[in-house]
Amino acid sequence: MKVLFDPQIFASQVYGGVSKYFAEVMARMPSGSWTVPGWLSNNEYARHYSLFRQIPFLPKHDFRGKGRLMVELVKPSALAYMRLNRNKYDVVHQTNFDTYLFKAVGNKPLVTTYHDINFLTEHNYVPRMVKLQTASLRRADAVVAVSNNTKADMLRYFDIDPDKITVIHHGIDLPVIPATLSERMVKEPYILYVGARHLFKNFDTFITAFAQIAKQYPEVKVVCTRSDITPGEGEMLKRLGVADRVQVVKADEMTLNRLYRDALFFVFPSKYEGFGMPILEAMVNGCPVALADASCFPEIAGDSGLYFDPADVDSIADALKRMLDDETLRSELRQKGYRRAADFSWQRTADKHIELYKGLI
Repeated sequence: MKVLFDPQIFASQVYGGVSKYFAEVMARMPSGSWTVPGWLSNNEYARHYSLFRQIPFLPKHDFRGKGRLMVELVKPSALAYMRLNRNKYDVVHQTNFDTYLFKAVGNKPLVTTYHDINFLTEHNYVPRMVKLQTASLRRADAVVAVSNNTKADMLRYFDIDPDKITVIHHGIDLPVIPATLSERMVKEPYILYVGARHLFKNFDTFITAFAQIAKQYPEVKVVCTRSDITPGEGEMLKRLGVADRVQVVKADEMTLNRLYRDALFFVFPSKYEGFGMPILEAMVNGCPVALADASCFPEIAGDSGLYFDPADVDSIADALKRMLDDETLRSELRQKGYRRAADFSWQRTADKHIELYKGLI
């Protein structure tokens, strides 16, 4: 058996949950059992695992539309490979929803992975992506859903045969942080917020809740990862009186593990995710978790986190206070988190994908 993973996600993402998922699965499949036909990529997960020969594209320059441009540039070589090497692969796994590969795939079995319904939500509706998702789900011979919650969403919003859907959770592995990196990156005690700060991520509501209690905990900061504070966010933080209490740390994988390790706790106020990988990342690093009682989060975290209502500022503020005041609670959640994270592994995830691929041949 040989699986062809189309290259679009590795062209469009440097970091990101989708490319990380594919890289982790590919890295645990038997050598020679998969290929990627296209090499223009700045993806850090592919680089980390040396998955394929990468040709960087303007790695030091970011601009709007760069990812989509890279996908367009990689398509010709990918299509040429698919057409000229049809006898060298058995199954195709589409890594994002661009349908450019359909004709080249022909009648080969096609797998696609559906992560979440964010492009269908009221505040993030993207007609182009919904159209591509609809076409991909219709063409796919098998669909991987990353959680039972995502499967339920798909059945609610798409006309799809439930028998085509296989739920395969993401995995997590124990981090290895060298002893030379034992020093804290942030000296002050802090609450960790990881990832983007789009509307559905609910950062504004969380930071409003933090502002309510900030004066009671003058030594505590909020550390964010990913992007710099935008002008609009800066104005909001000033208005709330916490501009000097929020710090951004640009985090690669190792930096992120260190931030989890040293945080008082991790907060996940998002209203919706397909899986919620940061929940497991926090737990495996021994970081207590406070999270929204929404979406798939109870499915992933079980009883290993402190839940709050993501739409209620007071509920979030109360949860923050409980976590800050109760060291025993944080210790209990830390131990529960370790046990819960042990239920997930990338090798198990990869094995379930291999089983799915074999069933299509």
